[in-house]
Amino acid sequence: MDRILVVDDDPVIIKLYQIILKKEGFDIDIAICGEDALTAVGKQKPDVILLDVILPDYSGLELCSQIKANPNCIGIKIILVSGMEISPVRVAEGIELGADDYLVKPFDHKELLARIKNCLKLKKVEEALRDKNNELKDLSVHLQNVREEERKFLAREVQEELGQLTAVLKMDIDWLAINLSETSEMQKNRIAHASDTAKLIINTIRKIASSLRPSMIEELGLDASLEWQCKKFTSANQIPCVFENMDDEDGLSAEIKTAIFRICQEALLNISHHAQATHVTVVKKMVENNITLLICDNGKGFHKEQQKKSFGLIAIRERIHALNGHLHIETEIGIGTKVSVSIPKN
Repeated sequence: MDRILVVDDDPVIIKLYQIILKKEGFDIDIAICGEDALTAVGKQKPDVILLDVILPDYSGLELCSQIKANPNCIGIKIILVSGMEISPVRVAEGIELGADDYLVKPFDHKELLARIKNCLKLKKVEEALRDKNNELKDLSVHLQNVREEERKFLAREVQEELGQLTAVLKMDIDWLAINLSETSEMQKNRIAHASDTAKLIINTIRKIASSLRPSMIEELGLDASLEWQCKKFTSANQIPCVFENMDDEDGLSAEIKTAIFRICQEALLNISHHAQATHVTVVKKMVENNITLLICDNGKGFHKEQQKKSFGLIAIRERIHALNGHLHIETEIGIGTKVSVSIPKN
């Protein structure tokens, strides 16, 4: 049954609420001041609050803001009630503070019920959306884990199967080069070329395997992996990329380490393709209980609306959202871009 919290110090209005709401089958709680309201919200978790704008100890707007800021009160709907005509400015102020609707005393009981029922409908829709978002988040985490397991499997197959076969092939080619004495100069050159090609294939296989699943995350840790990634970026693009580590990685799960590595990988890939930067900095540090990664470049920057079209940023956002993290991007045309990622450690 839907629960309504009435916050008002006028006994006549309270009695009126009780008559109207009980007849509709609502559960009702009464609070005559702000402190009582906060206590009731913590204990009863109402669906809708009918909140008087003027209370003995609180401003209704202040109380509304405080309730809406409480993460334990997500989904609670607040209808501000005023004994005087509410100006548009006052209404706007209340909505900015989180109010969902407003009502003016004296009110018609049909209007009261209509506004309450509308809030309840909205609450149910929002709950369904939150449930669906949680399902999508769980699915995203599952897909990320499956993807990493597939990469791990492919890396192992590439390294162990293709790598070993190519190594054997190179050994056979080198054996031919040593043991075939009566060969023409052209044949020797072809054998030498085949040996060099086999060596190139081996190096390419190692590069692909490392890209699919860098074993150094498990073997050497996240910091060494990020530093390797920055050095690899510098070597491939001839752009200095400096890694700064301000904290250790103790307590980070394998899932978070992998996410941080992939986010850095995606961000550096974006920079190499689009930024036209001449210098990049990657910083890893702990802020309170969050692991924070900062990737800064001095490139050409981009317009904010381009963020929605960047598949790289979409992939980064997806990983961060799955771990309840936050992404903040600062960019300015001709100045550069700063990507800030924050993920809870636990």
